[in-house]
Amino acid sequence: MEDAYIQSRHNEQIKNLVKLRERKYRDRQERFLVEGLRELSHALQAGYAIENLYYCPEHFPTEAHSEFIRTRRASEHPDLIRLSPEAFDKATQREGPDGIIAVGHQQSHALEALQLPEHPLLLILEGIEKPGNLGAILRSADGAGADAVILVDCVLDLYNPNAIRSSQGLLFALPLVTAERDSLAQWLAEHQIQTCATTPAASIPHWDCDFTQASALLLGSEQSGLSDYWIQSAAQTILIPMAGQADSLNVAATAAVCLYEARRQRQAG
Repeated sequence: MEDAYIQSRHNEQIKNLVKLRERKYRDRQERFLVEGLRELSHALQAGYAIENLYYCPEHFPTEAHSEFIRTRRASEHPDLIRLSPEAFDKATQREGPDGIIAVGHQQSHALEALQLPEHPLLLILEGIEKPGNLGAILRSADGAGADAVILVDCVLDLYNPNAIRSSQGLLFALPLVTAERDSLAQWLAEHQIQTCATTPAASIPHWDCDFTQASALLLGSEQSGLSDYWIQSAAQTILIPMAGQADSLNVAATAAVCLYEARRQRQAG
């Protein structure tokens, strides 16, 4: 059986793909866009349900893309829809698209559902606003072996297409939850997880924090940093010593430096 085919850029499904770029439509439909073979592969591996998979072979950059579609078709998934180049160009949000866009079902990101190993390494992000920052941080968290990322009091939409793209799809690879401040503080105490808050006002370098025990690294937004609530309640406040004139790194770089220090300590131990 041939795949469905959409030729017109004015098709209702194409219009809906454009709508799903906006958070209000994603929230209303409980759906999200994932564009790109690498990103979609991470979503599928993480168990996300895909509603429709749109493809345009004229945009495929490699044979792997064609093979992916053939494999998907052979597994009897009824979700394949071919787009004309004109329709795909309307639907895509990327420069240099690779010919694949899918609509996925959002998942729950409740703190209570988070399953932890014996000595977890968690990353807690407060007030992060920029999708690009979140994406870069998630790549570092995945590479350093963090067990989960928790967003507290964040206005950022987890399914923002820019966050998915900048994380290269690793947004799907990590357990990612959202939480309110007070419930998160109680949860951390109940699980006996030490909190290490980053702030330029600290006097202890990040390498003196013992990350070999159950730990949560706390980072704030670029503009405001961590709130006093987390700084004052943290078991330890740490900073990255700076040799030059700058007093701090940006939040993505700070996350990378501290997470890889935690990885170094855990491997050495």
